[in-house]
Amino acid sequence: MENNMDKTVSKNNLTSRDFVPRGRKASSHRNTALFVGLRMLDCFLQSRVLAGAPAVTTLLGLFGAQQISSPGSSLSSYRQVLLAMLCTTAAKHAWFATCVTEEAWTVHGALAIGVYNITCNTLNNLLFLCTATSATRLPAGETLANPWLQAGVALFVLGIGAEWQCELQRRAFKTDARNRGKPFTQGLFALVRHPNYSGYTLWRGALGLATSGPLSGLLIAVFFAWDFCKRAIPALDEYCSKRYGAMWVEYKQNTRYRLIPGIL
Repeated sequence: MENNMDKTVSKNNLTSRDFVPRGRKASSHRNTALFVGLRMLDCFLQSRVLAGAPAVTTLLGLFGAQQISSPGSSLSSYRQVLLAMLCTTAAKHAWFATCVTEEAWTVHGALAIGVYNITCNTLNNLLFLCTATSATRLPAGETLANPWLQAGVALFVLGIGAEWQCELQRRAFKTDARNRGKPFTQGLFALVRHPNYSGYTLWRGALGLATSGPLSGLLIAVFFAWDFCKRAIPALDEYCSKRYGAMWVEYKQNTRYRLIPGIL
């Protein structure tokens, strides 16, 4: 690929809209702190949800749903694992916001993504607490021997690990001045164009598997894959096309698939 000047693309040059304010290379400590604060708040809120707080019982009752039995004053080992996975994603997002992203967070973006994660995680944990949908309906129940929990943890580690590795690889590439004005096309990005989105989709589906079984996990993964294909990927494609020009066209020709090699 031939080199290219580090072309700046402002949001005024983009017709697509996404949560990420692409093209605005700056920093906003206040808005970044808002986003990180919301992700940390999510950890606390999910600990209360998983503990079966009175508000959770009331909410499930409004829909005529019965709640699985509470393990007592402390979280069961199963619920501790679920909470640990959620806290890992929050830590990853905080690291990304403070150490990786070059774009300045907007208030709208910080609020939208923060609240979005809280909503998704709350709904997912409510499925775990509802007797009709909980993964604990298996004979193994609410124990670490539950195969849906074990499979969910394995896929979660694979997904969050892949997403994290993508960011580390791309970050190392961008910090090298010789790569200025070039798109990163190596490592996992040589397999598909958006492997970080693939990793995100996988760990989101894995959380669904661990909380409420394979059907839930599959539906959640399909939803996020659809969302990326309809919203985030077109927006990023427009941005990269205008920033990298012919190099991006060549990359798309060499790396045909967006999320899943040979499929999507």
